[in-house]
Amino acid sequence: MPQSVALAVGVTVGKFNPPHLGHLHLIRTGASMVEHMYVLLCDRADQTLCASDRLAWLRDAVPDNVTVILTPDDLPPANAPWAERALAAIPESPDLAVTSEPWGNEWAALMGAIHHQVDLHREAFPTSGSALRSDLGANFGWLVPAARAALARRVVLIGAESTGKSTMAEALAAATGSVWVPEHGRWYWKGRRYRPDQSWEADEFHRIATAQRRLEEDIARLSTNGVVIADTDALVTAVWHERYLGSSDPHLDELAQQQRPDLYLVCADDIGWVQDGTRESRDERAAMQRSIEARAESSGARVVVLRGPHHRRLATALAAIAPLRTFTALD
Repeated sequence: MPQSVALAVGVTVGKFNPPHLGHLHLIRTGASMVEHMYVLLCDRADQTLCASDRLAWLRDAVPDNVTVILTPDDLPPANAPWAERALAAIPESPDLAVTSEPWGNEWAALMGAIHHQVDLHREAFPTSGSALRSDLGANFGWLVPAARAALARRVVLIGAESTGKSTMAEALAAATGSVWVPEHGRWYWKGRRYRPDQSWEADEFHRIATAQRRLEEDIARLSTNGVVIADTDALVTAVWHERYLGSSDPHLDELAQQQRPDLYLVCADDIGWVQDGTRESRDERAAMQRSIEARAESSGARVVVLRGPHHRRLATALAAIAPLRTFTALD
C-alpha cells in the first residue's frame, strides 16, 4: 500500500460477467487509494456465467486488501437503491467510490463518498463484458487469468513412447499462438533415474498425474486465444502405471475421466522409435499404444489420430483444432 493513503474504505459494483482486465484495472486503482476496498458482485439467475465462478475468478485476481461480496442483482438501475444496497452490504461507510461509468458521481454522492472515475472511454483496456459475451474468441486475452484457465479449450497429445507428442505440441503452439504444457513425467523420471532401486510405487504415478494437471492449470492462465495444448495427461500416466506395475489403477482412471479434454490428438506409432537418452520401453510401445487408443476412444472426448510424417500430422492437427478456436457467444 502507498504510504500516502488517506482514505480508509473504497467500494465499486458490477456484474463482472465475465471479469476482465479492465475490471481488474478499476479495482486495483481503487485499492491503491484506500486501506480496504469492497467489490459488490451482482448475482441474477439469468446471467450468462454463474456467480460462484465469477466470484472465484475475481477473488483470484484482486489485491489482498480487496473483499469481493456477492449481492443480489434485484434492484432497478437507479443510483439511490444501489447506494442503499452498498451501504448495507459493506461493514463501513465508504470514503471512495470507484467506477468507469458516468453515473458514478451521483452514486458516490448518495453514499457520502468521493468519486474516482477510471478509464471512462475504455482507452486503457478497450473491452467490456458485453464484448466478451458476444465474441469470446476475439476477446479471450482480456479475461482475468483464472477465467482464462476455466474457459480455455483443452487439446491433449497422447501416444506411446517416441510417437512425436512433444514435438507436435510445441509445433501446434507455435502455429496457433497458443500455450503448451510439457510432460511432467519425463522430468520426474530424469530426477529418479540414477537410484539403485528402479522399482516404482503407485503413489509416484498419482503425484505425476496431479503435478501434470497443476502445470496445465498454471499455463492455461496464460492463454490469450482460448486454446491450451498439453503433452500427455492422466490417461497416459495410467498406461505407464500399467507398464511398470502390471495393473490398472482406479484412482488414475478416475482422474483421466475427470480431466477429459475437448480433443485428444493421438500420435500414431507409425514412425520409428528413437532413443533420446530417456526412453526404455521400445518393446512395450505397441501394447501401450493400443491401450492409449482404446482408453481415448472410450473416454467420450473427441479423438483424432495423427499419422504419417510431421507435416501431414501438423496439417491434420491444425484442422482438428480450428473449430475449437471459434467460440460461440456466451450469451
